[in-house]
Amino acid sequence: MNNYILDKLKADSLHLIHLSLNEEKIQHAGLRGRLRELLINNILTPWLPPHVLSGTGTIIEAENLKRESTQDDIILFDKTLAPPIFGSSNIKEGIFLYNSVLARVEVKSTVTRGFMKDFCKTSLELSKLKFSVGDGFTQNYFGTLNLFFAFKSDADSGNKNKNFELKRLVEVMKEIGIDPLSGIVSMVCIIGKGFWKIGLMPDNKTRTWQRLDSDVSADQITWFVGTVSNSCFREHILRQGRNPSQSLESGIGMYLDHPFIDIDINSL
Repeated sequence: MNNYILDKLKADSLHLIHLSLNEEKIQHAGLRGRLRELLINNILTPWLPPHVLSGTGTIIEAENLKRESTQDDIILFDKTLAPPIFGSSNIKEGIFLYNSVLARVEVKSTVTRGFMKDFCKTSLELSKLKFSVGDGFTQNYFGTLNLFFAFKSDADSGNKNKNFELKRLVEVMKEIGIDPLSGIVSMVCIIGKGFWKIGLMPDNKTRTWQRLDSDVSADQITWFVGTVSNSCFREHILRQGRNPSQSLESGIGMYLDHPFIDIDINSL
């Protein structure tokens, strides 16, 4: 583990927390929420592949499958795969073709069970979109990664269950028909509560949920950034038809250790 990189990420994470607290002074809830989206955007952008950019707007596919949700907070898209459709060159808001969308980050000031359920419904919608491919295409790529980030929770601060947020996420996924281990929902980070992600068991085949083994808020943000960075590099390589294990391209998370604990979701 490189201490310089870790210390840099932690310093940025602490700065994010302080800026977020400052946004509490803004009375307009919508503006406060949008500013917090920009904070997450700013902390992620330096660690993305150079060809991956961020924007906000609507994700569409060639068959134009109707979506109930038409505004996505942060969209991480790969401009080498398909161009975005912006209304203005100065504003990163527009339409994003599904082929190019590597990940979507939904940001909330305060997470509630209802917000989690809305996020899962949107994630399920996106999982039904299809890539646009030519005749003879045989690859089977995984779709957009769906990530959830919140600055705080409505949960009782005295709750001793370290996996409470994962527990209610799993509950709402089951309610709307999502297999919690499908990968449709990939990560959830709630400052002060925890960071969880889909990972693999020691056999490198079986999926499991994993929790970062730290209760420190800055650590949770740091490893969220590192994991998103790794995921975007990996998805870029895969969608180009290349083998990630044979490439030197890697996210900043490759320079961090891996202090995650496997979670049995049936015991939550």
